[in-house]
Amino acid sequence: MATASVWRRAAASPGWPEVVIAAAVLGVVALGVLAPLALVVLAAATLVVAALARRPYFIVAAMILLMGNVKVNYYLGFFTVFPEYLLLVLASLLAFAAWLARPQWPPERRLVLAFLVWTFTGLLSVPFAAAVSRVLPRVVLVGLAMVTWLTVVILVDTRERVWRALALWEIAATGYAIYGIVQMIGLVAGFDTSLTFLKGISNPDLFVGVGAPVVRRIGDVFRANSMFNDPNILGGFLAAAMTMTLALREFHSEAGRRARAAFEVLALGIMGTCLLLTQSRSGALAFLVGAGVVFTQRPRSLGRPSLWLSVAAGAAAIVGVALLLGVDYTLLFSRFAAISDTNDTSNKQHLEVFLYGLQLIARYPLTGVGLGNFGLFYGPERDAMYPKMMSHSAPLTYFAESGIPGGLAFVGLWFLLLRRVWRAEPPATDPGMRAVRLGLFASLIAVLVANVFYDYILRTFVWVIAGLAVCGARLVVRESTPRPVA
Repeated sequence: MATASVWRRAAASPGWPEVVIAAAVLGVVALGVLAPLALVVLAAATLVVAALARRPYFIVAAMILLMGNVKVNYYLGFFTVFPEYLLLVLASLLAFAAWLARPQWPPERRLVLAFLVWTFTGLLSVPFAAAVSRVLPRVVLVGLAMVTWLTVVILVDTRERVWRALALWEIAATGYAIYGIVQMIGLVAGFDTSLTFLKGISNPDLFVGVGAPVVRRIGDVFRANSMFNDPNILGGFLAAAMTMTLALREFHSEAGRRARAAFEVLALGIMGTCLLLTQSRSGALAFLVGAGVVFTQRPRSLGRPSLWLSVAAGAAAIVGVALLLGVDYTLLFSRFAAISDTNDTSNKQHLEVFLYGLQLIARYPLTGVGLGNFGLFYGPERDAMYPKMMSHSAPLTYFAESGIPGGLAFVGLWFLLLRRVWRAEPPATDPGMRAVRLGLFASLIAVLVANVFYDYILRTFVWVIAGLAVCGARLVVRESTPRPVA
């Protein structure tokens, strides 16, 4: 008690701010003398935090730029920290300060509740988990997905910010695609494009220079993965970005914005080339479905010659790049044609994993085997060579790992997300927002289709896209609601 009273008297004295400032100055000077590089890093970090706190929308902009990254990370041994997590911490602190000033419920309460239920079912999967240490990080990732989504929903609150976010997404996705293409050029030309300087701090399971090979009779065909650790995840990311770009390209073409439409055609060609170099069946299928959703809602676009000229030019460019790199551009079609061949190694493994996942649901229907524990059951019971095996299907993952309650929570959340976006239909007099809503809805469909055949539903880019989709829906509802007359 005496110590506390001393501190209170010291804080109440008129000179304490000067003492704190003097101590801070002395500390900065000492740091500059002993570790000048650390001082520079600290000063830069302080300026960045100050800028983000003053313009919180830049947090979303930074997350869009980073959402195609996996390789830049810091491995703690039990958890992997990505740069966007630091942004989420800052966003959470700003949101908490705003809540203290004006306590209120978060927006989209129904979806927030669905997230919390999904998180809770993950915690309920502990009883039969072979390793509880794998459950808790996965539960944290679900929570981070909610924070990511909610940050975007809160900060992207105007029409102008939605359009800026989508333009930035197009640019970022094109940049990641260019790096994926350069990656393959380096493989052919003999120069290394891997970020080798990150090996000392990155998670070794995530640091991969180029994707896994696709084995054929003629040898191995390597697959681009850009800044991801898996070509299938890059394929899903590109499928969602291409779907959104396609919807915006159609709108800009009809609106007479030829320069923007031409850039989007170029972006589609670059992303399509990189998608081919991933050789990802799930990514290609996701884009086809996403594009199908776009043209289902805009059937008149199919009758325009400019569309087919753009498709022909893009296809020629993609095939040309593939030939220059020595990549068999028919390989992707061959993989699709052989999708029912159970003698194919990949198809056989996918089928075995799917059937095993169904068996786990039957054996552990209420709690599942524990989030992140699929491989720990599959390895000892099926193939000891694959203790880190995944289910290759996001819905199957949550039904098998967190039981029927967890699977239903996962499906319910996505049903509410899609329903929220679909029901917010802009008026016919607002073609811009109609294109935005259609593109984002189709992108979500593309992401889901890709995750039916793979599982990366907790990656940052998925929830940034979901957040942007809900932002568009909120703007439509807000603008269509009549305001009371004063």
